[in-house]
Amino acid sequence: MRLFRMNLPHLFWFIFCCGALWKIGRLKPDPETDMVRIIIDGPGEIGRISKQDARDVINRVEGIGIEPGGTVGLSTSGHGVVFKIPGEERTQFIAVAMQVWNMLEYWPRKKAALFEEVGGG
Repeated sequence: MRLFRMNLPHLFWFIFCCGALWKIGRLKPDPETDMVRIIIDGPGEIGRISKQDARDVINRVEGIGIEPGGTVGLSTSGHGVVFKIPGEERTQFIAVAMQVWNMLEYWPRKKAALFEEVGGG
């Protein structure tokens, strides 16, 4: 029996309807402060969101802010968590909603990947 396999950029195109997503960072739990750190490879931490706010995003609550500035919300498909952070070189980042949910369920052992969209869709 042959298993169905799809490479990562095509999988993200299928889920998010965009050109391609490339991993550029991670969401990492900070158990001491109950915050989720938004980390970009290279520059480092660019923001934080509380653990409860991250749960609210998964539950489709709107208008949630990021420290020190920006917003976070669920994508229209519900498959992605979209971070909009003004003032950065790149302003929009995406995390897979299921990875964020797993990170919250297995706090603080799991992390979630952070992606940016490359190309148009």
